[in-house]
Amino acid sequence: MPSPPAALLIAPERPAKLQIGNKAALLNHSVAIGVYIGELENQNAAWRAWATGEK
Repeated sequence: MPSPPAALLIAPERPAKLQIGNKAALLNHSVAIGVYIGELENQNAAWRAWATGEK
């Protein structure tokens, strides 16, 4: 089996824990978590595509 692409070996950077509980901080943190989860989902899909030989 060929080696996986290098991009699949780099884990997305997880956002820092929420420090302040005001509305703006919570909203910004929610957006950052959403972006992080989207990156994880994309990476997971890329791993599945690589493992099954999809292009």
